[in-house]
Amino acid sequence: MLTQNELILALVIGVPVVFALGRLSTRVTWFHAKSEEKYTVSEFVRGQK
Repeated sequence: MLTQNELILALVIGVPVVFALGRLSTRVTWFHAKSEEKYTVSEFVRGQK
């Protein structure tokens, strides 16, 4: 088992990494859709609603 300190350290390192990966994948998906479908930003925002 992990000690309490190891668990805290894992959370401190893991949470920002997962958050950054989530943002990165969202950005990649957005650029992929943008390049494929040639949306303008306003059309993209309207399409999300």
